[in-house]
Amino acid sequence: MPEDSERLRAALRRLVQAIVHPFWQRVRAAGLSMPQMFALRYIHHHRQTNISDLARALGITPAAASQLLRRLVEQGYVVREENPADRRNKRLLLTPEGETILQSVASPSDGATLERLLARLSPAETRQILAALELLLAKLPPEEDNAPRVSQNRHPL
Repeated sequence: MPEDSERLRAALRRLVQAIVHPFWQRVRAAGLSMPQMFALRYIHHHRQTNISDLARALGITPAAASQLLRRLVEQGYVVREENPADRRNKRLLLTPEGETILQSVASPSDGATLERLLARLSPAETRQILAALELLLAKLPPEEDNAPRVSQNRHPL
């Protein structure tokens, strides 16, 4: 039924926007662009990364990654450190300020919007929605399923 599919698409878009919008606002308020935020998260999760790895992860050229990184270094959020194993290769590390800004912005799943929404659901409604979402996720092709896995007890940064 095309009408049902369109209603489902619209509902999912609206839900994602309601949950993610506060996150985008916090990113902007912190003076960061989304690519900068993604770079900070990547560096946080990949402690031994370099510019080439970052560029690959963000789907940009090394030159573009270098520009993005320059701004993060200027802001005091990232440092380039010599890699003892390969002196030509600089490791990227978050500074304490970078860790702090990342924590202050956090992830969209840490937002109050989602928590308030989930608190309004009955246990039966929660199970029903969970079953539907798990079914939808099971249909996701493996090549498109690139979201980080999160344990039940922690939120990703």
